[in-house]
Amino acid sequence: MNDAVEQSFSNLLRYCRSESWVGYDPYDALNSPLARTLPFQNKLARTALTQLVKRTAFNLRPILGIDKAPNPKGIALALRALILQADIVGDKLPASIEQNVNDAKNSLEADLSFLIRKLSALRSEDYAESCWGYNFDWQSRAFFAPRNTPNVVCTVFAAEAYLDWYERTGDDAVLEVVRSGCRFLLDRLNRSAGENGECFSYTPLDHSRVHNVNMLAAGLLAKAFVSTGLEEYRESAIRAARYTMARQRADGAWLYGEDESQGWIDSFHTGFILVSLKRLIELLDMNLWRPALENGYQFYEKRFFLADGTPGYYHNQLHPHDVHSAAQGIITFVEMTDLTPNAKAMAARVTRWAIDHLQDPSGFFYFQIHRFYTIKTSYMRWAQSWMLYALSLYLSRNRISENV
Repeated sequence: MNDAVEQSFSNLLRYCRSESWVGYDPYDALNSPLARTLPFQNKLARTALTQLVKRTAFNLRPILGIDKAPNPKGIALALRALILQADIVGDKLPASIEQNVNDAKNSLEADLSFLIRKLSALRSEDYAESCWGYNFDWQSRAFFAPRNTPNVVCTVFAAEAYLDWYERTGDDAVLEVVRSGCRFLLDRLNRSAGENGECFSYTPLDHSRVHNVNMLAAGLLAKAFVSTGLEEYRESAIRAARYTMARQRADGAWLYGEDESQGWIDSFHTGFILVSLKRLIELLDMNLWRPALENGYQFYEKRFFLADGTPGYYHNQLHPHDVHSAAQGIITFVEMTDLTPNAKAMAARVTRWAIDHLQDPSGFFYFQIHRFYTIKTSYMRWAQSWMLYALSLYLSRNRISENV
């Protein structure tokens, strides 16, 4: 099995290099010049255009003037994947994040150097803190965020990449970027108070209460607390987690968010919550949340995956089979291996399913399989970066277990 995963990873890495780590995104429709015209200056029109471009099997972006672009979350995930790969092959990271490695084309060191510098360049310029946002205007069901508006998700994944780098190098300059990202979370975001805690907003512009976002913020703060010892990080992480723990349903699930338009339950966002919750339990010694983790995991495995590893998107319907659901499934099952007996087998099944059903012969992974058609458009953030990280994590953890 590992040989097949290694080959899949190698093919995907070669593809990402050939694309210079840039690509399309499922939600980049508002980058079209058409979206800047008067008819699209309202929520309904922006949503309609986004969904049309996202759901059409034929890629409309070249027709609409939408260019491929680097996405900070995608860059961060790729960087995390290659840091793990460096661990696997025994390579050291570049001596400095400022080092420009040009003399080893298509080498791991060159990739790491390029990605860390690209991630730094993509920081949101209008904020003093280290923070990142999507490279497109984004109309969600609850709010509108202009291009490059910093948000929790991009900032957390970017800070996680810097933290991974710091853990291997001990470079205080790298840790300072993580501290700065944490200050963005604590000082710039709106927080909704509840009886059991507080919920971080998605961006500084909204007051949304989205549970995977809240738990991602809590998870980063918990990990940063371990590296810095700053009690403020620990206390804020616990308050955020308490808010979301209090809203777990009896069946183990969490709704996406608290707004009336956010009442769905999906696979990969549930995976975000579970991985973050496991981190909080381990790093902050919060064993009282272990039953919530076990209950959530049981719902996740039973409602989002078939026995052969086929991933679902929603908890109550079979299609679509989404690459992001598959990638996060691999990650979640790998992370849960030490707690749940069957998680290791499920990680292998989802990995095999994704390679067999979603990977193109040229190396990239397709977007979604629907009942009667497949969307094969290549998305760098949504598909390639996620699968690169999932496959790298799978190989890394299997290597560790084999050496124990």
